[in-house]
Amino acid sequence: DPPAGAPDWNMAPTKQAPVVLTRSDPDSGEQRRQLRLLTWGLVPSWAKDPSVGARMINARADTVADKPAFARALAARRALVPAQGWYEWQASPTAVDAKGKPRKQPFFIHRGDGTTLAMAGLYEFWRDKSAPADDPAAWVVSFTIITTEAEPGLDRIHDRQPLVLEPEDWKRWLDPSLTDPEGVADLL
Repeated sequence: DPPAGAPDWNMAPTKQAPVVLTRSDPDSGEQRRQLRLLTWGLVPSWAKDPSVGARMINARADTVADKPAFARALAARRALVPAQGWYEWQASPTAVDAKGKPRKQPFFIHRGDGTTLAMAGLYEFWRDKSAPADDPAAWVVSFTIITTEAEPGLDRIHDRQPLVLEPEDWKRWLDPSLTDPEGVADLL
C-alpha cells in the first residue's frame, strides 16, 4: 500500500492518484498545466457527502454529457490520468474457485511502444459545508475516468475500456476555454 503519488500496481478506487489538469493562474490569467493528487471517484459539487464518489469511478463516454454528475465537469474540468496501463479481468468459462465462482484472469493492457498513456478523465471540487471555512481538509478534489467500448481484440477480455487519448489530443482535451462539450465530442 504505497503512499499517495508513489507508483502503485493496484491503483484502486478511493485512492489518490496523479492527475494532469490545466488551471488559470488567478493573478495572470495564464493557463498552467499541473500534476495533482486527486481522489479516484468523482464527488459532484452538489453531493451531500463524499461517499458517492465510490460509485462514480467511471463515466461512460456515450452518456457523460447527459448525466448531471458529469456534465458540468465535462464542460469545464477535463483531466488526463497518466498510467503505464490498466488491468482487465476476464472470467474463466471453465475454471472455478473454491466457492464455485469463475476464476478471473488479469490482463495488463498497455501501449505497444511501452510509453505512458493518458486516460481521459474529469475532475470536480466538493466542499464539506460542516467544516470551518478556513479548513483545507474540507475540500475533496476527485476524478473519474471516462470509459468507452473496448477496441476490437480487447473486447474478448472486457466489453469496455478506459478512453485513451493520443498525445496530439491532450492539449485540446485539457483546454479550459473549450466550455462547450461539442468542442471535445469527437474525442469521446
